[in-house]
Amino acid sequence: MVSELAVKAFDDPDETVSFDNGRGERVQLEGRTFWRSTVEPGWQFSRDNAPELRTDRCPSPHRLYVVAGRVVIEMDDGARKTLEQGGVALIPPGHDAWVDVDEGAVFFEETFETEP
Repeated sequence: MVSELAVKAFDDPDETVSFDNGRGERVQLEGRTFWRSTVEPGWQFSRDNAPELRTDRCPSPHRLYVVAGRVVIEMDDGARKTLEQGGVALIPPGHDAWVDVDEGAVFFEETFETEP
């Protein structure tokens, strides 16, 4: 539960992370982690982020909101959904994600260790 009003801005993040084909800005509020990710055409988690994390698929759950572009989410079981601008998703651990090779994307997400 939120105990008090807390405000931060992605224009002044707690951390900025650059990776192949993109970057992310992180802000933390009351133990919650929020990201703004800007990814270039052709970005794919399993290729551009996973090697540094020493994993094949994303091990974290997410709440995701797509601001621009399209993001494809594919689960370990092969289930696949495409989110377009304005799309919102709850994504469990064990997934890959990518954007169209001709278009990048911007999305906001909250990552968390356990289900809220």
